[in-house]
Amino acid sequence: MTSSAQADEYRSHNGPLAGTFDWRSWPLSGKRVAAASCMLAFAFALWAQGGPSRAVAALVVVETALLCLPWRLPRIHRSGRSFWVETLCGLVAPGGALIVLVVAQRNLLTQLADWWWFVAAAGVGGVFWLVSGLDIRAVPSGMLAFLMGPTPRSQGRARAVCAAAGPFGEEALFRSVVLTTASAAATPMGLLSAVAFVARHHVSPGSNGRGTTRATLTEIAAAVLLLVLTVLSQSLFPALLAHLINNLPGVIIELQREDTGKLDAS
Repeated sequence: MTSSAQADEYRSHNGPLAGTFDWRSWPLSGKRVAAASCMLAFAFALWAQGGPSRAVAALVVVETALLCLPWRLPRIHRSGRSFWVETLCGLVAPGGALIVLVVAQRNLLTQLADWWWFVAAAGVGGVFWLVSGLDIRAVPSGMLAFLMGPTPRSQGRARAVCAAAGPFGEEALFRSVVLTTASAAATPMGLLSAVAFVARHHVSPGSNGRGTTRATLTEIAAAVLLLVLTVLSQSLFPALLAHLINNLPGVIIELQREDTGKLDAS
């Protein structure tokens, strides 16, 4: 079913789709202001490094401003196009950082770790599953997708794409700094990047599935362990593997969830 057909189907059962923004939801909550402030502090630190990092810093500022917009909640009442726009806004800084990595810092792409770091990375990915409380055995059966309930197909695909593509850019954005920063400043920059990594998940409005204490602990564990993997292995790739392992169940679940359009049509 096309996006236009899905919108027509939705209107026939639920009325008109809501707009993209809810301007009455401004000003930002204290939590979102704090998260955005952490991102801007990270951008300032990147800018201070000079060189290619300044382009990444500018993109961090742009992305933070976009995520601070009053995106309308609940998102299920918005069009697929509106949801995709918001999702892609959240890939501005990671995507830009990845491009900078490929164009200006490609030497990091040749810094491979010894094989045992990838074994350790697989174990770290498993730790993330344990911390999050994910029942990995229930993923292949579709049970978790069933429990999460149906979602508009376009929104499920957008979340799946973000979860699958995000780790590549996020590792370039948040972990590469410890490999490119002078040794004297690497530790504080690494800690700031870890804080920014957690904060970035809380800039957008709504809980986004991350409002629980357990979800926040998982984010903190990821920020710390992915940073440690990068520092000890002196390579981005072990952390990337662990990050992909962590996100893989989410990708599968989003693709398994039933389409609300099919339910409305039945």
